[in-house]
Amino acid sequence: MSEMNLSKLKKLFQDKRYSEVVLDIETSTTENNRSPSLHNLLGVCRASQKGRTDRDTKYALEDFEKAFYKDNFGEISLESLCNHIKLCAEMGRKDSELLNNMLTSQKMYLEAEKKFSKNARYLSHGIDLYKYLIKHKEKISVLEKILKSNGLNKPFGISYITSQMYLSDWKQKNFHEFQKKFSNIFFVLNSKKPSKIDLTKKRIKIGFFSPDFRQSHSITYFIKDLIKDLKQTKFETFGLSLLKINQHDETTDKFSNLFDSWVDLGDKSDQEIVNAIQSANIDILIDLAGLWSSNRVNIFNTRICPLQISWLGFNNSTGLKEVDFILADTNTVKNEEKDYVTKIYKFPKIWSSHCGFDYKRHYNELPFKKNNYFTFGSLNNFMKINDEVLNTWIKILKEVENSKLILKSSLYLCEEVLKKRFKDEGLTNSIEILKKTKRDDFLSHINLYDKIDLCLDTFPFTGVTTTFEALWKNVPVITKAGYNFNSRCGESILKNASLENFIATSNDEYIEKAVFYANNINELDETRKRLFNKIQETPLFDTNGFSKVFCEGLENMQKIKIKDYK
Repeated sequence: MSEMNLSKLKKLFQDKRYSEVVLDIETSTTENNRSPSLHNLLGVCRASQKGRTDRDTKYALEDFEKAFYKDNFGEISLESLCNHIKLCAEMGRKDSELLNNMLTSQKMYLEAEKKFSKNARYLSHGIDLYKYLIKHKEKISVLEKILKSNGLNKPFGISYITSQMYLSDWKQKNFHEFQKKFSNIFFVLNSKKPSKIDLTKKRIKIGFFSPDFRQSHSITYFIKDLIKDLKQTKFETFGLSLLKINQHDETTDKFSNLFDSWVDLGDKSDQEIVNAIQSANIDILIDLAGLWSSNRVNIFNTRICPLQISWLGFNNSTGLKEVDFILADTNTVKNEEKDYVTKIYKFPKIWSSHCGFDYKRHYNELPFKKNNYFTFGSLNNFMKINDEVLNTWIKILKEVENSKLILKSSLYLCEEVLKKRFKDEGLTNSIEILKKTKRDDFLSHINLYDKIDLCLDTFPFTGVTTTFEALWKNVPVITKAGYNFNSRCGESILKNASLENFIATSNDEYIEKAVFYANNINELDETRKRLFNKIQETPLFDTNGFSKVFCEGLENMQKIKIKDYK
């Protein structure tokens, strides 16, 4: 191609006239004489043009692949590999099956490792690659290389901590040891020294700080009734929303009216958020996000309010010094309490209570009775599935004749990885992966439990919302006892539902219990009947009782904090 044409392409690209770039390259070159850089440019423009179709995306991925191999591990190979991974990850966020092209990304990534193993850009794209391929150990290995090379920073440190929660390799003392170093990288924002807690105040302002006041997010089911109940107390509630204004939906609008006051903080800097919270004179600040995405956890390294609490969204310690308490219960935190950095306040029964659903409950008859085959199910986020879980489920399917497993995720990850694992074990016909349901079609999601005889929990990262859902639909859940807050949530839920017989202490016992109930239908049926009749009377769905315990807890934590005031 002539120099003039290259200049023209550059100008078109700068002007974002991507479709014209695509047309120029396709008409002026053939695939055989197209250079690696033109293949890569073609892919970028196909992926960037307005009105892009799945066909355009497919061709763009092919262009990146051709550029990668034609350049023979030069700089364009690295550029096109990163573009391939980035576009596949975008497909995952859009719930597109084109995400499965991440398997091609993996092949290219491994081939390029010898040349680029120490390249920062190569390594950083490996994080997304292994996330969507549900390969936790590989992702952690990449993060360790980055942290060793570049030192600790907030995004990679958070990713490293949260990735460890999906495996059994770290006990709570390992989290503690890492978080002692991690907390040192956070700086303290400018703030006024809060006044001493005054228990005689007629109104105490309590702020709930979250990026998740939106449709179908799990925290909404655990705080809705609590916020209503607090209106009958001396606590004045503030919804401190980290959503940007253009992210608001119908649920956001409902919550903005539910709180006594609502403050939009999503478009503000951390310092502006600190200023806004202190201007509102909040007495108790509760972080509902922890280290998960869209967090502003840095704020909790600063003393903004007299009492600062971590609850609900992140069932571990963030490690930050100005968080006064983590809210847990007597089942979730045991003899490892000293390893959370932050003090633990334990509720006597359960750390959170679910408001239930606005649908009339109907008895969910055992599907086995009409199917004549046994159906296990797990509707947990696929990120919670690891090799240990897969191996356990595979053994169950092999031991229970004429059985199947239904899976569905709230996140769209590379399903082909899971399908291949079952295929390799000769279980292709025993696995059914259901499509993610739309946010505005929750009824379809909750009714999927009508197809399941017995749910299988993930571990060590157990289900929470999905376990509440299953029990509300009178479907029991097999869970595995854990070793810290994050891994004992299923245990606490089942104990509060009087389902101790469904808690296993080892992988072998987990398998034994699943096989037992699959082979003892009458006993399983009786359990399901008891669930239907009694579950709403348990602490799991007694939101009014939980609200009273919650308020008592706030009073007690304020008293404890008064003693620590300097």
